[in-house]
Amino acid sequence: MTIVDMEAGVEHLSRGTGRYVDTLLVTLEPYYKALETSRRCAELGRELNIPHVLGVANKVRDAADADAVKAFAAAHGIPLVATIPFDDAVRLADLAGTPFVDAQPNAAVSDLDRLAGWLLANN
Repeated sequence: MTIVDMEAGVEHLSRGTGRYVDTLLVTLEPYYKALETSRRCAELGRELNIPHVLGVANKVRDAADADAVKAFAAAHGIPLVATIPFDDAVRLADLAGTPFVDAQPNAAVSDLDRLAGWLLANN
């Protein structure tokens, strides 16, 4: 299994990056532009015949954020497989230039670990 973290947007997919991809995880953040970008990425993934186009809610601060992302994903046929909360430990690790997985135990890392386990079990 290879995981590639790409820039937001569809340009990389249109360059053939998705040719050998069997699962595309689209990040849905609770902001209008981010949601629209995720919708376009999911559409392109389907057009490129990527077998599994799935969503991951990210930077979710509260129930309103979670509800907004869930509703958007459902309206655009993007199955959500994980929700990663906003976690200040991630921001602070980034400011310090250290990997956030090495930061103090935090909710984001725990949820990412569950997502990784799910991906390994289902792919």
